Amino acid sequence: MRLRKLFYLFILAFALTVWAPFASSKNLGAYAQNTISGFVFGPQRKPVGEIYVELLNDYGQTVSRTRTNSAGYFTFSGMSEGRFVLRALVSSTDYEEGEKTVEITNFTSEDSQGRTRTSGYANEQVDIILKLRKGITPTNVVVFAQDVPPEAQRLYEKAVTDLDNKRSTEAFRSLKAALEIFPKYYAALERLGTEYINLARPEAFQAAVILFTNAVEVNPRAFKSWYGLAYSEYSLGKFAEALTAIQKTIEINAASADAVFLSGVLMKKVKRYDEAEKRLLKAQELSHDTIPRVHWELAILYGNILRRYADAANELKLFLKAQPDSKDAESIKKLIADFEAKAQVK
Repeated sequence: MRLRKLFYLFILAFALTVWAPFASSKNLGAYAQNTISGFVFGPQRKPVGEIYVELLNDYGQTVSRTRTNSAGYFTFSGMSEGRFVLRALVSSTDYEEGEKTVEITNFTSEDSQGRTRTSGYANEQVDIILKLRKGITPTNVVVFAQDVPPEAQRLYEKAVTDLDNKRSTEAFRSLKAALEIFPKYYAALERLGTEYINLARPEAFQAAVILFTNAVEVNPRAFKSWYGLAYSEYSLGKFAEALTAIQKTIEINAASADAVFLSGVLMKKVKRYDEAEKRLLKAQELSHDTIPRVHWELAILYGNILRRYADAANELKLFLKAQPDSKDAESIKKLIADFEAKAQVK
């Protein structure tokens, strides 16, 4: 992605059937202010960005799922009181799966009319520290090292702290100052490019292209920078250039579901439809079917281009199953019916 917002942010809806075992319906809305947030770190507190974090209830049911942003940050809200488990999903990474348990406690009382009042809303801060898989050590994880002027490094570290504390203006100022001192500062180039992508504006994507282009010149094995370059060019409609960059990304890490997914989307854009289907299906496999947008892109490919209407209808059903709260749910249901009707005629 990811990388949170480098591609699509997928947060699955809460379902009342999941909440039912541990929250009464009359109290459900009262917990909207409960939140759980934190960071996912690897060794040396290195942020682990663009991975899924699941929130499970005390029955082992998945309540919600979100993705960490480029700083490893995640947040959940709206849960009831009770015991929850946070689980970091780490497929296609060098890390072991990590979990953390957290308790939410609220204070409730009833007024004279029997209405429940809730107070003491919880805002829990929980970090998940991941360990490297067996056989992987810090010495065989590729790290790009530079001799950085001390003042540039100080500014960069200040920027990271500011971003962690949502002080974006100060962070941008510090990152730019660090690059003025040391224009080839790889970490600063990549981080500033990522933050520009998060702004999701044309001029920001243009700036990101420049930053990521410089980053991959400094470090040609920079997976995250190649991905950021591909996504920025895709967002600007430069599909051929984006395809070149995403191919570089996949050469570095062929197991990245996000990279393979973006390559499938780009193959469709340049009308290489057979390859687009193969890559979208591969992304579905690599992600263990955790990227709902794969179903959407396959539906477009099958229904609008390949005229495989039954397959298109099925993919849209899978998309709605993954995202039942989609604002376009009713329109999608009508489209499913239309594809099914066309499949019968065909």
